[in-house]
Amino acid sequence: MKTTLSFLFILAIAISSYCQTNSMNDPEAGALLKASADKYKTMGGLEAEFTLTVRSPKIKADDPDSKCVEVSNGKVWLKGNKFKINLKGNQVYCNGKDIWTYILKNKECQLNEYIESDQVFSPGKIFNLHHSGFPHQIKEKKVFKGKNVTVIEMLPATKKVSFFKIDAAIDDLTKEILEVKVYEKNGVHYIYNIIKLVPNQNITDAEFNFDPKKHPGVNVVDLR
Repeated sequence: MKTTLSFLFILAIAISSYCQTNSMNDPEAGALLKASADKYKTMGGLEAEFTLTVRSPKIKADDPDSKCVEVSNGKVWLKGNKFKINLKGNQVYCNGKDIWTYILKNKECQLNEYIESDQVFSPGKIFNLHHSGFPHQIKEKKVFKGKNVTVIEMLPATKKVSFFKIDAAIDDLTKEILEVKVYEKNGVHYIYNIIKLVPNQNITDAEFNFDPKKHPGVNVVDLR
């Protein structure tokens, strides 16, 4: 249970900036990333549904693919530096200052001070990849979900992160991000597919605070 809490906490706080380097930067790729980030900035409160596919390396060569693939449905709400994530039956709330990680099954919620981290990737980071400062280049142009997309390959500028590459598929017409693949150093692949995006949502600040009164019997552990 503690492992699950730690994973969700790290996942949630990974909305951050990275060290910058120009060793691989492609002007066309950079312009597309900026155009995408600028579009999401104009959306105000944003609500998005996504699927997260986790592909793990096979332990045995003859293991069925189904044994190594897990698909989960998730939802994320963003407003400035505030966010809320629902994933795998668990919830994360962040008001920009404090962050709550709530494991519904165990009725336990950890409260921590919110500190930005560059260690892992998170769903919220999908909509502001330009801010990451990753070295970037165009990997390929293809048709994805019936749309013409450009896939941009990004490499982290520091070895401290848990992944070694990110591929982002951006719609050439709308500049919206349709898919992001995160390649972990341990061989696991995290694939985020945006299913539905609803911009300009009137999300109150209270939505980004965990309210114990709405969750009878919850044990809140304050670790600040």
